[in-house]
Amino acid sequence: MRKFLLVAGLLASMAVYAEGNKVEVRAGFDFGSTFQHNYYDVSEDAKFSYELGAEYRRELPYNFELGVGLAYQDHGKLKSKSNYRGSYSYTTEGDLYDSIPLYVTGRYNFKNSSEITPYVKVNLGYSINMNDGTMKLKYNDGSETNLDVDAKNGFYYGVGAGVTYKGFVADLSYQANYSDVDFKQNGRTVESSSADFNRVTLGLGYTFGF
Repeated sequence: MRKFLLVAGLLASMAVYAEGNKVEVRAGFDFGSTFQHNYYDVSEDAKFSYELGAEYRRELPYNFELGVGLAYQDHGKLKSKSNYRGSYSYTTEGDLYDSIPLYVTGRYNFKNSSEITPYVKVNLGYSINMNDGTMKLKYNDGSETNLDVDAKNGFYYGVGAGVTYKGFVADLSYQANYSDVDFKQNGRTVESSSADFNRVTLGLGYTFGF
């Protein structure tokens, strides 16, 4: 009996210690997605882009939560756009890069008497940018140039606000992935540029507590 009580007490203390842990699985859909780069000083709109991710957070005093997150972010292809430089015009097509950000996430919950809890959040981390993209330039004289994109890793951040209801999560956030890229032709770098991906993301998810 004494051993049973000892084991039960140990398990109970472990359960109490484990309280306040949260795992959240998320999906996000982007709006107003743009690649801001200084190759010819243009901003390129992107087509449909999305993300899938997960976060682990720990509840802290005063309604704060702190944790880490990981996501896969598909930044979408470039929308065809006409640009002008000097006496000639060109259109851009293709895609630049996708990202896997590793980040620290912080959240403040505005707890109240209802089951709906508003919150604000901040993500700060490192964006692993997968550089398998290409960009096509079509000139007004009918010629075309295909450029391979070599994207470097960079900084990532996101700020947003949302609500939770019985474990379900919905939020809006502004996110940015930073990258320096080399545009290459036949293995030779013809231009280097920053290429930062900015957008507003609608996030949906579910939180498991334990």
